[in-house]
Amino acid sequence: MDSQSSLGNSTTHQTSIDEKVDQKKIEKILIKNINKITIDDDKYSKDIINSITSEKKLNFSLNKHEEIFCNSIKNTNYLLKYLTFRYKFRLAGKKKEIFDYPPYLLIEPVSACNLRCPFCFQADQTFTKKPFMGIMKWDLFKKVVDEADKIGVGAITFASRGEPTMHKKLGEMIKYVSKKKNIFEFKLNTNGTFLNEELCHQIFQSKITQVVISADHYIKEDYERLRKGSNFEDTVKKTDLLYSIRKKHYKNSTTEIRISGVDNDKDLDRKKFKEFWKKRSDHVSATFPYQRWNTYKNSLHPEINDACENFWDRMYVWFDGKVNPCDADYKSYLSYGDLNNNSILEVWNSKKVNQFRKLHLDGKRKDIDPCNKCGKTF
Repeated sequence: MDSQSSLGNSTTHQTSIDEKVDQKKIEKILIKNINKITIDDDKYSKDIINSITSEKKLNFSLNKHEEIFCNSIKNTNYLLKYLTFRYKFRLAGKKKEIFDYPPYLLIEPVSACNLRCPFCFQADQTFTKKPFMGIMKWDLFKKVVDEADKIGVGAITFASRGEPTMHKKLGEMIKYVSKKKNIFEFKLNTNGTFLNEELCHQIFQSKITQVVISADHYIKEDYERLRKGSNFEDTVKKTDLLYSIRKKHYKNSTTEIRISGVDNDKDLDRKKFKEFWKKRSDHVSATFPYQRWNTYKNSLHPEINDACENFWDRMYVWFDGKVNPCDADYKSYLSYGDLNNNSILEVWNSKKVNQFRKLHLDGKRKDIDPCNKCGKTF
């Protein structure tokens, strides 16, 4: 059974290959401890508890990542808080419910990348130069993370247009986020090429929730064709290093290691793909590509006119503080704020982003460039 493994809900989401989710185990824990759970004045927490009490089950389905994370939680009050965050995230994306703050933040430490994958916007030569290339400054990073923790953003991912591990202060950055109390999930997306012993230890010491290594094949020739500029054996070796360090030095670590692939040619043998990478990860997922670049020269998609969840459930923060709804718009046509000048709350509730939301809800996605050229459906 395929189970959604990413935070998103689109038709191009990453799906875990042949993994079953034992949701009943988590529901039984909640049922058993129902009288010990402290329920604050949060209607969404109450919705979950009411469902557990009356229906003996959660009011939404968990994906594989959520199952793994839930099983790592020992405190049922914390479990409820985490499930409440995931429930809100779903309502934001699927029901277009606007919360006072973004449920999910994606921070870009670096906009550059050392690879040139054919399905990625890094292959666009008009993008890989100034003003689009840069590294996030430490003061801006701290400002964003401090605000996210204060207002209750539930998840932070280091990712977006570039390779996060190219930032020289990445170790300090992940350590800084790990000290925040209100951020449930902390994820690192990487191509794995810069993993080394020091960084691996920093990852586990900082208790990152999930490390996602992008690896699109199990055959050297195809891998290096799709991950242009990489060395297959080297990436496998570094992935093994991450896995072995956790096994040897951090036996009780709850950090999940996932291999994530893009089935660019739409002929990937997913069974063999999983068999190869499962030996060095907790689970393996894959997705089909969508028209991610050149977004601005893609064909129009007038037939796709549903409201995009990204305006409701997440916020992308570029290295220079610009805020964007998605990274398919990698040149920031849709930027609706700058965190150098305003707070997360001010930008998230700004007039500009609310105009975008209204246009999408009114069926006018087709009138917005480049939303009208995006093949992503929900």
